[in-house]
Amino acid sequence: MACSNDDDDDNGKKEETPTVTAPAVVGTYRGNLDIVMIPNGSDQETVIADGLTKNITISQVSDTEVKMELKEFELFLNGTILKLGDIVVDKCVVKKDGNSYNFTGQQNLTFQGAGAVLGSCATSVEGDVEDGDIDMDILVKVPTLGQTVKVSFDGVKLVTDTGTYYDFETWVPGVEGQEPDMTFYEPTGWSSSNTGAQLLKGMGYVDKYVVTQTNDAHWGRSAAKIETLDSKGKDAGFAKIPKVTTGSLFLGAFKTSFPNTLESTKFGIEFGKKPLSLKGYYKYAPGEDYYVCQSIETCDMATVDASQTDAFSIKAVLYTTDEYKADYSDCLTGVDIYTSNRVVATASLEGGAQSDWTFFDITLNYTKPYDTNQKYRFAIICSSSKEGDKFCGAPGSVLIVDDFELISAE
Repeated sequence: MACSNDDDDDNGKKEETPTVTAPAVVGTYRGNLDIVMIPNGSDQETVIADGLTKNITISQVSDTEVKMELKEFELFLNGTILKLGDIVVDKCVVKKDGNSYNFTGQQNLTFQGAGAVLGSCATSVEGDVEDGDIDMDILVKVPTLGQTVKVSFDGVKLVTDTGTYYDFETWVPGVEGQEPDMTFYEPTGWSSSNTGAQLLKGMGYVDKYVVTQTNDAHWGRSAAKIETLDSKGKDAGFAKIPKVTTGSLFLGAFKTSFPNTLESTKFGIEFGKKPLSLKGYYKYAPGEDYYVCQSIETCDMATVDASQTDAFSIKAVLYTTDEYKADYSDCLTGVDIYTSNRVVATASLEGGAQSDWTFFDITLNYTKPYDTNQKYRFAIICSSSKEGDKFCGAPGSVLIVDDFELISAE
């Protein structure tokens, strides 16, 4: 008597369960982009960009499929930055090939914003991942240009990575409850030296705030404008009013302190991850006359030094703390943020005039081991005059920042 098994196919063989491949490539990869343009019918490549630092995210769709995302893709064509938006391929099939995993996918993309003029673009992606390293090519056929954009990416997987984005789009009152025309505004999650500028403004030494919202944005509707002001310089008895008041935007809190105003900036927020790098965009215009202050005690008597030109600074600092104090008394301040032995890691960018949006990517340098059992505070500090903590700088210096991304590991 013949027996049958409903689980068998017509050949008496059981169906094989598909191999689960997608998790092997899932993650965020950080690396370099090379972009070239290739005319239709030609193999000649025109280099558009070389070595741009970017992140690419691959997320799981099914056991054998993933989604690939490259955010905020831009092309520099004919002297103009064309912001295309995100390149996304929703389904890429993942296959195992020896020790590596290969993924491929196709999709028609229609870009938004300025990229809408390009119409529908056939897009394909092919990549290989092995031991956390990725090599990938994206081809975007652009019929309206008669060319194909080729994006090559070479990167590594970030270990338990998290990306924190600061787009400076949402601003909130710096002092709750005050009338809109009586207070200043700050980006959500950030603090600034506007509180100090508000006091000077009330006494008539300045006529505006040092950190303001501007529509001169790299991406989106707004960015943060940080400015150095001429605060006249005067011995007011209870405190010295400096000649130069530098704008600063930072993670932390501002608590007014007299007579040493440098103690007002309480740098750092509670942070439970290991920061790796900070990237973003900036513009900078130095003021005309650079003033030098001989000491903090004589900050009201700064003099012009025609031999110097102002420069900005963007810094990141990770430091230890025993306890997180509600009054921020455990925070490092403008007095010791760069000199304290509690500092574990720093990253720094300083520079001069840049009239166009300029990309930066700075890596934190660790001078002490990161300890997962230790409490930390982390600060990003942007200053329109890098020597502002010494009350030196050029009134009228303007630093504009936008689209920050902090990369951290757990």
